[in-house]
Amino acid sequence: MDPQPLREFVRDALAKGVPRDQIARGLRTAGWPEREIEEALSAFVDAGLPLPVPRCRASGSPREAFLHLLMFFSLGVWVTALGSLLFDFINLRFPLPGEGSGGGSASLRYGVASLAVAFPVFGLTLRRVRRDLAANPARAMNSVRRWLSYLALLVAALILVGDGIALVVQFLGGDLTLRFALKFAVIAALAGGVTWWLLRGLRELAQPALPALPYALCALVFAVSLAAVWQTGGPMQARFAAQDAQRLRDLRSIHYSVRNFYERQKRLPSSLAECDADPQTFIENKKDPVSGRPYGYKVLGADRFTLSAEFRLPSGAADPASYADPASDGFWQHGAGDHVFTVELGPPITN
Repeated sequence: MDPQPLREFVRDALAKGVPRDQIARGLRTAGWPEREIEEALSAFVDAGLPLPVPRCRASGSPREAFLHLLMFFSLGVWVTALGSLLFDFINLRFPLPGEGSGGGSASLRYGVASLAVAFPVFGLTLRRVRRDLAANPARAMNSVRRWLSYLALLVAALILVGDGIALVVQFLGGDLTLRFALKFAVIAALAGGVTWWLLRGLRELAQPALPALPYALCALVFAVSLAAVWQTGGPMQARFAAQDAQRLRDLRSIHYSVRNFYERQKRLPSSLAECDADPQTFIENKKDPVSGRPYGYKVLGADRFTLSAEFRLPSGAADPASYADPASDGFWQHGAGDHVFTVELGPPITN
């Protein structure tokens, strides 16, 4: 409905001294929605003048657009990150057959980082927006705010509908597992919570918060983030894992160069330095990237040799080689400390 005739009517009625409650009753009798009646009455202030004074309306300034865009964007980021972390915990607790239980560290770290940045940004932006609304409740009618609210509400509703469809499909297919049920509950809780918050914000001008809700939400985000950091082992363990991964890449590169040398020369090199004479067998990294200690290389026979390095952490349950030679899965698995890999190349290929 066009609000302009309604506002003109309210302005004229107030100018004639008609009480606000009588104006509201008359408009309800005429079929006007309660929301539009409240908006029209709130558009004017009784300032003790002969005529009603129009309230300062939402300016729709670039600053307000920026605040609302930032608020809704950060809301989407931290809600998605929270859902991703909860999904990772469910996957770790209820892995599928053949699925390892030690993966997902990168996803957990990304989720924690997203929460650590987006959640405080959302809180600070929401506080600024609420302060503006308290100073001028008419800003709740800001078109940017309302459009973004309804767009976010549409996305949340679509997620809830899709979640329900997936649940029914899984149920009809006889595959309604606890893992799926928990993920369904996570999506329903997050999407339902966002939907409730958005609807509540659209109904109430200043959107007063429930007293315990912000504290409960902060506690949930902190607990989930802390659990994810504990699961990944923290920054130092990530650093040690990255160093061990570099050591493995170096050893695999050395193995590849030694194998090429063996195929070309029909013998093993007496030292790794001997491989550098040919660009096809050149070894770029022969030393540990942290300690600077040379990687171990020892010839055991005509086609057998060892490679060794010192690792800070044991490898995961599934740590296959990046290429198929040596072909057995798990060849490059190792424990913490010095570890020796024994390689047997077999007879050289003759042309």
